[in-house]
Order: sequence, then C-alpha cells, then structure tokens
Amino acid sequence: MLRKPRYKGTLLTSRQWEVLKLRSAGFTQHETAIRLHTSRENISIIESRAYKKIRAAKATLAALNNLALKNEVLLPTGTDLFEAVRMIMTRADIVGTKLRLTADDILSTFRSKCRGRIRGHHITAVVKVLVEEDGSIVIR
Repeated sequence: MLRKPRYKGTLLTSRQWEVLKLRSAGFTQHETAIRLHTSRENISIIESRAYKKIRAAKATLAALNNLALKNEVLLPTGTDLFEAVRMIMTRADIVGTKLRLTADDILSTFRSKCRGRIRGHHITAVVKVLVEEDGSIVIR
C-alpha cells in the first residue's frame, strides 16, 4: 500500500493525520477502520502514537518557552513523568546547578508532592518546578 508523504514540518505520519482527521470529524474508531481498510485495534494504536507525539511536542515547546525563566520549569498537562525528570535535570544543567537529587529521587519526590496531578505516567495539571541554587527542587 502506498503511503502519502508526511505533512511537511510535523512529527505525525500521513496515516496518523488521516486517523486524527476522521476522528476529529466525529467518526468512531470502528468507522475510521472501515474507511481506512484496517482494524479498529490498528486505529487505536495509530491514534495513541499520534497523541504521544503531540504530548512530547507540547512538552518540548513548554521547555523551550521556559528557557527565558532562569530556574523555573513549567510542566504542561500530559507531560510524561520521565520526560518531566529529564526536563528538570536539563534545566539544572542550563543554569549550572548541580542537583542534590538523582533522577529516581526527583521521580519519587514528584510522585509524593503531586499525587492529585498524576494519572498513570502523565501529569494531569500544570506543574511548576523551581531548581534552587543549592541543588534542591521546589514543586508547586
């Protein structure tokens, strides 16, 4: 089966775009599968992977926008917890601060301080993290 080229400048494949367009038009996964000659399960996988890429792109943009804020990391809704840890460690590197916490410590702290803002492995509400000069972090 020939695939259409990817939408220029995006992370999504043409198939992911097709699925998202049909789903946003109100088609169910089953109806989308029939239109695209595949299974509902395959549509579910394609849609899930597309949204995962979209969440990663949003997290990347948020991190980029936060570069102007010297020691602050703004973690948007939908950010993966492991990506959040990486963003915090990257911010510490950018501001030249040696963290006193390991990645596991940050993850553990994050889980305990943000219990109501985590579902599975994703953040469900915006979280602000400050990287302090002494290497500690403050989660708000």
